[in-house]
Amino acid sequence: MSAYFNAETVADAWTQIMDHLLEQPNGKSFHLVTTIADPITEVRAVTKVVDALAGQADTMSTMENANAIWPYVLARPGEKIGATMERIKKFGVPVIKAANNNRKDSYVERVVAWRSRDDGERVPQLENMISRMRSESGNAAPKTSAYEIAIFSPGLDAGYMGFPCLSHLSFKLDSERQRIYLTALYRNHHFVTHGYGNFLGLGRLMKFVADQVGYSVGEFVSVSTHADAELHLGKARIVNHVEEAKRVLAGTANSSANALAADVRRKVPARLE
Repeated sequence: MSAYFNAETVADAWTQIMDHLLEQPNGKSFHLVTTIADPITEVRAVTKVVDALAGQADTMSTMENANAIWPYVLARPGEKIGATMERIKKFGVPVIKAANNNRKDSYVERVVAWRSRDDGERVPQLENMISRMRSESGNAAPKTSAYEIAIFSPGLDAGYMGFPCLSHLSFKLDSERQRIYLTALYRNHHFVTHGYGNFLGLGRLMKFVADQVGYSVGEFVSVSTHADAELHLGKARIVNHVEEAKRVLAGTANSSANALAADVRRKVPARLE
């Protein structure tokens, strides 16, 4: 029932997961665990393939899905975190809500301003977490596992269906390697309409956190407790695009290997006769 995928990039992860789901009854499975070694490198040629599938299926684009988690264009490099948070709350949150008018909250709003059912004071989870990471990173023995962000809100999310499918984010501070890790828990994971773009957005969120702390980005792990290939959107169409994405990845790998071989040849001196 469970399955584990070890991927280099988001594109690699998506094709592996989709290959697996397409072989499962009704395209669904439980307990998929995916490790992505490099969650911030986007293979744009594969993104175009996934966007083409989204266009044919009339679903959200990868950019829309990624921005729903972290609208990174609003996070200016070198800017103080308070200014970034205010811009995201002022501009990012309402724009994303307008684009998803069937819900009261969004992922990014839960990240930057989590709220409870009684609508009391909002909790700036991300800002608080980064502040704690900065403080701990300067200690002789910094805490590694004190950096949680809740997405699910009891009371607000009492329904059986709908938002949020992403339930929780657990960050880790690796002071020895100076890296930031992230594990994301999904109660339900739709891999045509959301999976690829959500992974990109979470990678960008990791990059923001790492930059704020002065660390680099480590691996990302996704736990999809229930995963769905969404065959109702057209199995043949989905299969065709997954195969195209795999061809693109294979071509990218071959190009990289050829470039590396050529670079090695240039650096090795010709044998003297």
